[in-house]
Amino acid sequence: MHEYENVYSNMIPDFDIDSLGDRRKILFVDIETTGLSRDRTTLYLIGAGFFCDDEFHTLQWFADKPSEENFILDDFFSFSEGFDTLIHYNGGRFDLPYIDHKAKLYGYDNPLKGFRSIDIYTLIKPFGKLLGLSSLKQRNVEDFLGIHSDDPYTGRDLIPVYYDMVREPSEELLKPLLFHNIEDLKGMLSILPILKYTKLTSADISFKNYRINEYSDLYGNKRTEILIESVLKASLPSDFRSLNEDIFISFSDDTLTVRIPVKECTLRHYFDNYRDYYYLPLEDTVILKSMASGVDRSRRERAKKDNCCIKKTASFIPVFGQGFGSTLFKSSLTSSPDYVIFDEALFKIKEVQETYIPALLKYLTEKS
Repeated sequence: MHEYENVYSNMIPDFDIDSLGDRRKILFVDIETTGLSRDRTTLYLIGAGFFCDDEFHTLQWFADKPSEENFILDDFFSFSEGFDTLIHYNGGRFDLPYIDHKAKLYGYDNPLKGFRSIDIYTLIKPFGKLLGLSSLKQRNVEDFLGIHSDDPYTGRDLIPVYYDMVREPSEELLKPLLFHNIEDLKGMLSILPILKYTKLTSADISFKNYRINEYSDLYGNKRTEILIESVLKASLPSDFRSLNEDIFISFSDDTLTVRIPVKECTLRHYFDNYRDYYYLPLEDTVILKSMASGVDRSRRERAKKDNCCIKKTASFIPVFGQGFGSTLFKSSLTSSPDYVIFDEALFKIKEVQETYIPALLKYLTEKS
């Protein structure tokens, strides 16, 4: 078993680390194993990152052979005394359960179970689609923030390298094993500014203007969209753009631009009091029981929640938890969002201007 330490200056990112806890008690953690199965694989490397004044330190415990995994675990647990907060990337699904399993295997008390746990992955997951991230792997988040690693490997790539290292130890084989783990630890620190985006749904958003835009699509069909610009009073590390359910969103220079398509289609308005209606299968519509005396009984049946509706063909726009006093439509009983018939005057109403975009952002993040 060997222990390796590195010190990095000028690595503190543009983020209020103290908002996560006392930085002196924050421990970044990342592990390397020979596979995903806790029972059939080996924990061969534990990496920890921590702060000393304005410097970031990494400490790594490396098992020279599989039989030493209990030693690196024991030393790591001893070192963790004095810390109370863990920061990791998706460690709640893998790293922490894996460590706990190995602790039980060797009869160790796991001090990490008493720590506060901050999973960067879990916190940003609802915002991935909004930010236009194709993947939430740590390297993708780093790329989004303009952080680039020189590490060409994945953890899976390095499994055979570790086995080669066990058979014939060499500095050449050890170097990529340690480097990959260090890059993950440094990357976790560097991407902390991604957490600023988790404040988007509570940010101060001020309506700026809107306009109706008409254009022709790729097939020459006439289309209409609403282009809304708002001022987003938030300090974000990177601009972003994304397409969510045909809604285009972009952020640049403090301006949040949203393009809402106006849909020409047929939607349904569902009645809550379905027990008061009959459903007419031939007409695919409903009628109040109080008005159905002239309808032959063979042509009617009791309405159900999923067919107690009327159809409407019109121009619609989506709304997100707000009805603005309008009749709500949807494509099916359980579909979302709701729609209202498009009226240009809607966006001249102050309540709509103030609440439409915040509600849209909340809807997109809660649905992810």
